[in-house]
Amino acid sequence: MPEQPVFRPVVADGAQPPYVLAQQALAHAIATGALGPEQRLPSERYLCEQLGISRSTLRRTLKALQEEGLVESSERRGWRVRRVGFSHAPATIGPVGFAEHNRALGRSVTARVLLARTRSALSQEADRLRITTGEEVFELHRVRYLDGLPVCFSRDLVPLALAPELPAADFTTQSLWAALGAAGHAPVAADYTARAALADARHKQLLDLRGAAAVLHTSRLSRDAGAVVCQSSDETYRADRYEVRLTLG
Repeated sequence: MPEQPVFRPVVADGAQPPYVLAQQALAHAIATGALGPEQRLPSERYLCEQLGISRSTLRRTLKALQEEGLVESSERRGWRVRRVGFSHAPATIGPVGFAEHNRALGRSVTARVLLARTRSALSQEADRLRITTGEEVFELHRVRYLDGLPVCFSRDLVPLALAPELPAADFTTQSLWAALGAAGHAPVAADYTARAALADARHKQLLDLRGAAAVLHTSRLSRDAGAVVCQSSDETYRADRYEVRLTLG
């Protein structure tokens, strides 16, 4: 059984009510993994004693966390951390599309398109995509949602010559990976990096984050079966809605 997380009692400073401070403490525990996906929350008595709040304040805290999509309640099992987000398991390591992976798990995948345009590639972008500076690229910025909750902000660049139909697609629901596959350039290999950080003001707004919230920045350069670079992606995930599970050795 997982160890019970330890919390410091919240201290009201007049700027924020106690339930908000307690909400931030529990959200931080979820974001850092002290409370893992699908883990049952400690008892109300334990949380009240740890956080130094009343049961009515705690219940308001849990309701706020539920509205954020971080926890869910069950009449029989009490409160637990909600498993929401993009998850890599050992069997799925390798190139995998956000939409394809999550739809296979029965999740609703949608997006809010912030930018979709064609433009000339800048010098550094052209070097990364292995094209000529000034060659046309398709640029796509989206906030990605799972079951109606914001999970990821993504920025994609694709050499337009590989998939000229991209500007006409509706990427609120359509998968960019599927569109590349339809054009004969499905990603089959990728170079991938990830780093943790605190969310800046823009990512807090886009991903509905509050306080000192953790995010995971990822960068991926994908290649098709012919080793042609077909996509450059930069993504920022809410840390409480993204996990990577690996088996090493």
